[in-house]
Amino acid sequence: MAKEWNNKNTRWDKDKKPWHKKKQKNATVRVTGLKVWVNDGNAEKALRKLKKKIDNDGKLQTLKSKEYYEKPSIVRKRARDVARKRHLREQAERTPSRNRLY
Repeated sequence: MAKEWNNKNTRWDKDKKPWHKKKQKNATVRVTGLKVWVNDGNAEKALRKLKKKIDNDGKLQTLKSKEYYEKPSIVRKRARDVARKRHLREQAERTPSRNRLY
């Protein structure tokens, strides 16, 4: 146990227990993050749902992108390319499709 300085007696107090660390009986365990429940023992379906949640969350993608240093110019270039693709996709959705009449 760590020694704590006691100002009352001006000595090291070895046996003093911290007041804020109390043992709790039947404490509930909190699970943070993504959760998937397995119904009827169908683990394959639960695994597919978990993978989809991980993909949609984007945390894995940011983790992979931060794995190596990337120059700011390359980051800007990638962002510009993504914006261009998004713009072209939106334009394609807005314009009516041309069906030939002959």
